[in-house]
Amino acid sequence: MAENNHPHVNVINNMNDISPMIALIEDSKLTFIKENLSKHLHSSQIKLLKDANKHSKPHHKKVRIAQYKKLLENPEQMDNLFELHKKLFIKKYQKLENKGLVEVNTECDELPYDVKLTQQGIDLLAEIKDLESQWQEIVLKDVEDSDKLLEILKQVTQNALPINYKHKKQQKFVF
Repeated sequence: MAENNHPHVNVINNMNDISPMIALIEDSKLTFIKENLSKHLHSSQIKLLKDANKHSKPHHKKVRIAQYKKLLENPEQMDNLFELHKKLFIKKYQKLENKGLVEVNTECDELPYDVKLTQQGIDLLAEIKDLESQWQEIVLKDVEDSDKLLEILKQVTQNALPINYKHKKQQKFVF
């Protein structure tokens, strides 16, 4: 259990809303990763690197290609906002490319751009995964029945997933 001398212990003990708790937990994980990662990355760059990994998986790439084909069939949807988002995402990925973590291809036939992890990016993702495991051990070390907690969190995640999934399916952008 957390030390009781910290001023926020009472605030946390009186919380009845899970949102600030989830935010504090996520901030703690990102802080731990950033402080211990061998390469300096901002929180958004860590997420972007993970997204590059996810989007390179065959299923996710297939979905992105299908979404982009639909956009090409309906050019009225490819407005200035689409171009702005595309440029912003490419610029963000190019920052990771400058760090040697990804390769950005803007000359794709099937997509407006594609991102591929370099070996350095793959290694850094493995380091991030290891740090996440270390962080989890730290935050769960004094938690009674942590296996039950994990099962409850799985249920909460299952209930939350449809909200995010529905939104992702409604997005008309391919990013």
